[in-house]
Order: sequence, then structure tokens, then C-alpha cells
Amino acid sequence: MLKRLLTILSIAILPPASSAYAEDAQPISQKTCAQLLADYKQLPFTSVLPLDEGPIAIGGDTKDITIGFSQTAFNHPWRVSMLESLQAEACRHPNVKLVILDGNVDVAKQSNDVRDLLARGVNAVLLSPVESAALVPAARAVQSAGIPLIVMDRDVPTDKTLFIGQSNVTMAEQVAEHMAKDLGGKGNIVVITGLKGSSPAVDRDQGMKNVLAKYPDIKVLAVGDGQWIREPAVPLMEDFLTAHSDINAVFSHAEESSWGAQLAIARAKRCGDHIRHYTFDGSNAGFKSVKAGTFSADGNYTPFIADVGLRAALYKLMGKEIPGTQDYDMPGKRLQLPDSPTVVADNADEWIGRGWGNFEPTLDPCK
Repeated sequence: MLKRLLTILSIAILPPASSAYAEDAQPISQKTCAQLLADYKQLPFTSVLPLDEGPIAIGGDTKDITIGFSQTAFNHPWRVSMLESLQAEACRHPNVKLVILDGNVDVAKQSNDVRDLLARGVNAVLLSPVESAALVPAARAVQSAGIPLIVMDRDVPTDKTLFIGQSNVTMAEQVAEHMAKDLGGKGNIVVITGLKGSSPAVDRDQGMKNVLAKYPDIKVLAVGDGQWIREPAVPLMEDFLTAHSDINAVFSHAEESSWGAQLAIARAKRCGDHIRHYTFDGSNAGFKSVKAGTFSADGNYTPFIADVGLRAALYKLMGKEIPGTQDYDMPGKRLQLPDSPTVVADNADEWIGRGWGNFEPTLDPCK
């Protein structure tokens, strides 16, 4: 059954503590507008496409505006954190409503979800795809409806109003450079990718390859699809350990994969090999794992971009120009957000508390 979650954000333009609506928990995040507005101050890109707090006027009219958000899934706190940045922006504008649909990591469901949003008559669609190519027909349906389509984090290879995200290629290059330096330019690595076919997995792999092309003495022994989550990473790493007696590092596309790989290393009694972990996601727990020495580097790829996506949709609806957009190697326009510094031991303290998530890291089974 499709999850149809409708949240109508109609808070008064008063301090959050004075508004009854500010105390209502929002869907999925379960945070109130008071909490979300407090969090808004810490979001990294609020200066990008800025909007004053208050009702959004289109042609002088402040009637209700409904924005649909089709998310890959809400089975991962990174995805929930993206939603929180969206809800925080919506809480600033009392005539903005959100319709939030959970893709459940199912391409067919997410395709149906996008069409469901169109049937509801939303004014714009925000989309973070499960898988890039498979969402092309759904994206085309939005374009055919003549409303803004803002794609975030994972791109689709078809026309859209705007794609918003950081560069997974350059951020992967940063992480891979740290790995190459730590290894002294030589060694054996295994790779646990994100979901095969998703644009971040493709781009992070490309960024790593760009760097390894300069280090021919770093050998990739094996590659496996970790799907961004922990469970597949454990048996993958177990297989890698069985097949290879000399592994110096694991390059994982997600922190969850790195924690899973470390568990497999401990189970195989290979802690003494001192296999290094290079990863991505930018959670506070990941930064703590860097500080503890479990991870050697964490690509600081933030989920806090959906507030920018909502503002971009509102800019289009208001007839405002979106500055900073550019042509790129996909159809449509791109608004590329700045890279965040890779978190390593030297700057981990600086970044703990500025990432996403309030959970603690998995204890290092090798300690």
C-alpha cells in the first residue's frame, strides 16, 4: 500500500514557543516546528537561494502552495535528516504544505509515488531517486505536467528543472587521496560500493578511480555492492577476507558499510591486520568513529540539502531567477553545492556536532 503522508504546515508568524502548531510533531522526523526551526540555524546552505521567513506570494497572492517530496526511503537516518531540512524550511512559510511519500527503496513504488503526487495536484515535485535511470519516465511525467521538478542527491538522466547536490566525484577524490597518502602510494584495497546504478555510487567510484590512476601500486582486489546499508557489507567483507590474505584498506561508499566491514574483520580474527577504513556519509557517529580511529577518513557528504531544494521550487513558482545554475553532462541545469572538508583525525573534533544524526557509533569490535 502506498504511504500517503500529508503534512499541512500552517504555523503562525510568531516565535515558535507562541504557536500551537509549533508543538505538533511532523511526519517521520517526529520533530516539532519549534525543534526544526532551532535546527535550521545549523543547516550548512541556508545562504543558498535565501528566502525571508513568512508567507510565499505568487503574483501577489499568498494562497496555499503544495510541494510533493518523493524520497528514496526513510529506512536510513541520512534520508530522515534530508527530510528534516525540508520540513525546517517549510516551517518558515505558513502557506507551504508538504506531501511526503516513502519510496521504500523500490523503483516501481517510487515511480507510482511521483504519479500519485501529480494526481494530487502538487505545485512542484522534489525527487531523490532510488535509482537514476529507472526514474526517467516518472521525471518526464512531471516535466510534461509543466511544474518544477527539483532532483536532489541522486540525479536522473533526463530533463529536469534543477539538480541539486554536492559533487560525489570530487569528495571521493578527497577521501581517496587521504587513503593513497596513508598507504604510502602502494597496497591492496577492497571496495564496497553504494547501490549499483545510483548516481552517488557511480560518482564515488569514479572519484576513487581518478585518484588511483595516479597510484599504479595500489591494487583493487575486489568490488561488491553494499547497497548503502550494513547487512550486505558483512558477508561481502567476509568473502573478501576469505579470498585475500593481504588487505590494507576498505574503500566503502557508506559509513554503515564500513561498520559492517569492521565487524566481519573482527569475526575473522583479522584485527591484527590493521585494515584501514575510508568511507562517506558525514554523520556525527561517523566523525566519532574517525576520532576513535575506527575510520581513517569520512567523506563529509551532507543530507542537509532539501531546504535548498524547497527554496529552488519556490523560486521557480515565484518567477525568480535561480543564480549559480549551470549546464552539465546531464539534461537540465545543475546547482552544485560546495564540497565539505573530509573529516580525518586532525579535524574530527571540529566537525562532531555539525554532522547529522544523534545516534552513537557502533563500538569498534577490534578494541
